[in-house]
Amino acid sequence: MASSAARPRRPLARLGARLVGTQGLVLPWVVAALLGIAVLVAAPHLDFWSANAAAAGICLVVVFMTQLSLGRVDGFLLRTSTASLGCVLILGILSAVGLLLQGVAIGMAQFSVL
Repeated sequence: MASSAARPRRPLARLGARLVGTQGLVLPWVVAALLGIAVLVAAPHLDFWSANAAAAGICLVVVFMTQLSLGRVDGFLLRTSTASLGCVLILGILSAVGLLLQGVAIGMAQFSVL
């Protein structure tokens, strides 16, 4: 019997197993969170909503590629719609919180004493 130290490690195989274990939902949600934070930090004020739309489009492409890479036919529509809805909700929540914080910062700037 071979010991576990003799077997070579295959990190990509473990990543694939984790992706299958999460039904391909977590990866698009993490991408949505990272893109939402990037939009909040880096997008100009006038292009905020168009940057959010671009982030949502990127998330949908990531969802579709992730679900295709799983190679499972059963439940494809349910997994794809669940992952897409989660991405849109994450982007929406991050946008709402970011705009709320921006509004608070503008309001506090109005009343600050110089």
